[in-house]
Amino acid sequence: MKAPTKETGSEEGSNHEASPAKFPYLPQELITEILLRSHARSLGRFRCVSKPFLSLLSDPKFARNHLQNDAARSGQRILLLSKNYNLFAVEDFNSIGDGSEGTRVLTGVKLDYQEIRNNWVEIVGSSNGLVCICLDGKTLLLYNPTTREPKRVPDLPESLRFKTDKTWFSHGFGFDTVTNDYKVLKFVEGNNNFVYSLRTDSWRRIRNMPYKNVHFNYTVELNGAVNWINILLGGFQEQVMAFDLQTEEFRVMSLPDLTEECDPLYESSALSTLKGRLCVTRSCFMKHDVMWVMSEYGDERSWSKIRISVSYRFMIPVCSTKNDDDVVLLVADWFLVLYNFKCNTWSNLEICGLDLGEALQATTYVESLISPNLYGTKIFKNP
Repeated sequence: MKAPTKETGSEEGSNHEASPAKFPYLPQELITEILLRSHARSLGRFRCVSKPFLSLLSDPKFARNHLQNDAARSGQRILLLSKNYNLFAVEDFNSIGDGSEGTRVLTGVKLDYQEIRNNWVEIVGSSNGLVCICLDGKTLLLYNPTTREPKRVPDLPESLRFKTDKTWFSHGFGFDTVTNDYKVLKFVEGNNNFVYSLRTDSWRRIRNMPYKNVHFNYTVELNGAVNWINILLGGFQEQVMAFDLQTEEFRVMSLPDLTEECDPLYESSALSTLKGRLCVTRSCFMKHDVMWVMSEYGDERSWSKIRISVSYRFMIPVCSTKNDDDVVLLVADWFLVLYNFKCNTWSNLEICGLDLGEALQATTYVESLISPNLYGTKIFKNP
């Protein structure tokens, strides 16, 4: 008797068409349009309505069209990592810009996924509703917090493995809009650099890295590239490096003069985005925080300075609220505050289910139906 085998699928390669989700009194086109305008979380509940609904909502083309809809883009959430390495999805933070002064309260939902439990966890990044998570410093996981669907990224194949006693790894994550592919970057001390493609479910070596060693804590996906701050010359010179996800080439962008009024031994930098623009936060211990925003991506002359008047140090922008005047800041890898640039005021953000001071890392993601198993299960072959 022939043993059953797993199906191999791909977004374009499969001949399977999503079966229509039929209703007796409504045209199929209208049903599809209604579903495209619904939030991803609600659609997740519709999967068990019928097999046609399940087929439609599992179709990669429908998921991509839904992501491009305004309703999907409005479903942005904050993903918080606590100090005991639990993940929390923060509900509708777009409402926090409204209301009275004082502490604002939001609801956090714990994402109780088995592989995350009792593990050292780091959020690598998010793109189109997929979140890349690093477990125990090495194992990588692609996870959709909305559908709770995971995919474990395969380890480096034997042909790419290297002998080293080095212990640190740096990772990045982003989406290549040209090839419709999600890519993970892995940098290991000693110029061992690799890129993983979700489309091919395989790793390749990156050979055009301009520097021998790359080590960073925060990456930002912006303008089709993964960006980070690269530290040179014993830690006293910094620059922005970017990896183009389509061409897989590197570029270097100079930072403005960040050393004013502060000894380099007592300052730190972090890269983020502020209202869709590249942002560098410079913290000087016990003095001040300054943000530099690049108004035109890639134009080193377009950096402009914003001074933040908050009685805390080391702040990283997480997201903007719907009125664009308020920005959520992660303070000292500890807790969240809501800062208003116009009024120069701030208030603490309290997350129900998460103790104050328990936030270790924060990022944003959009609610989507994009599957980390977008291209199905594939048999891995060494390059």
